[in-house]
Amino acid sequence: MALSDIETVLLVFCLLQIKHFLADFVFQTPRMMHEKGTYGAAHGVYHSLCHSAGTLLAFVWLHPIIGLVTAFFDFLLHYHIDWAKSNINKKYKYTQDNPKFWMWFGLDQLAHQFTYIVLIWWIFFGL
Repeated sequence: MALSDIETVLLVFCLLQIKHFLADFVFQTPRMMHEKGTYGAAHGVYHSLCHSAGTLLAFVWLHPIIGLVTAFFDFLLHYHIDWAKSNINKKYKYTQDNPKFWMWFGLDQLAHQFTYIVLIWWIFFGL
């Protein structure tokens, strides 16, 4: 039984949600969290590679090239979104006790979700 177009889109979106939860909230280590704000630091890069690997899995079953291309773009965007959020919190010394920390955390998560929407839109509908 073949999936309809909307079922395929929803399946990919659900796979991206699962990978995001796993990469950001299950597999992320304290060292990854700490190093995301230092440009080029290994564990910040590893964190984005975890996201990239999950994106590869979410798309590769459609076509290997689609998987690789979306994984590459997710890596670049995820890395820079996290780096920017970490540096804003660092610059202004926002901690978890400050509502602005949570505002930037929420904006970071929203930016990641929009990344997934853009990737899906690009692959399924063209930009």
